[in-house]
Amino acid sequence: MTLSVHILFAERLVAKHDDRLINEGPDEQIPNVIAALDRVSAVKTLAPFPAGNIVDLAGFGEAPIVYVTEDESYLLLSDIAEALGWPLYKAHEWVRQQHLYAIEDQRDHDEERGDGRFGWECLTDYIDLGLDLFEPDPEHPERDAHGTRRIKSAGDWLVSTDRLPALLCSSPWGKEFLDNVGDHMGLMFQKVFGDKLKNSPTVHADGTPSERTAWDMFSSDLTEDEALRKARRGPALDEGSG
Repeated sequence: MTLSVHILFAERLVAKHDDRLINEGPDEQIPNVIAALDRVSAVKTLAPFPAGNIVDLAGFGEAPIVYVTEDESYLLLSDIAEALGWPLYKAHEWVRQQHLYAIEDQRDHDEERGDGRFGWECLTDYIDLGLDLFEPDPEHPERDAHGTRRIKSAGDWLVSTDRLPALLCSSPWGKEFLDNVGDHMGLMFQKVFGDKLKNSPTVHADGTPSERTAWDMFSSDLTEDEALRKARRGPALDEGSG
């Protein structure tokens, strides 16, 4: 019998979550993780990545790359959530919703293609690892009348680095992240769309023409390098705090 290339990762992942496993124990959940990874590997080469390559989460934390394909790198959701101070069950709920949106998009692609095949092109940004986990409900820490803890369902996922901006926007640091990247995004819009922005007039709230163009909307007092440093700075210090 050939061992899956994913077995070591699956064993480490289940051990990491040992105190949060629910409904099934390690012996059952390890094969679930392997099966989830093998499913994706059947349509897109997916390989474990050696430890040591760390991704900066725009200054709000760090997480290692754990898997790669030919064109994507993946972080582990639980690593991201821990770095950002985001309860895993909340991060899981957000990623699960994004995956459901992706399934809808994939269905639209399949129908437009019209060849009766099921595609995967929309389904590899978020990879469900098939874990059945729980976390204590922080909103109801007390036990119920039967002495049972109230819990929230959770899971773990591989998240493509391409989806990190969207994830950071929805994380507890979402507002600060958007504040940090605003100048850099504006300058990038100017670089990409150039004359199209300059030739796009704007209007006032009452519908009357403005003297400004769309180019002006994306202007910044910062240089490109300064804007990039700001985008990566992480939590901003309060004014006057030094």
